[in-house]
Amino acid sequence: GVIVSLDEKSVWTLTGTSYLTALHLAPGAVLAAPAGKTLTMTVDGVPTAITPGAYTGKIVLSFA
Repeated sequence: GVIVSLDEKSVWTLTGTSYLTALHLAPGAVLAAPAGKTLTMTVDGVPTAITPGAYTGKIVLSFA
């Protein structure tokens, strides 16, 4: 699976839907959608707030 780890200085602007098995977000890390879009995350199908921490499972990052 795909594992992403972002440190406190990282910025990741998604360009499309991303499918991960693990996500580690340090305080200060930024996940962003393109301008005018809203980013969402689900973990094992459950909508989940994007906050610092460690997530595992079927993670889907998408925007609308």
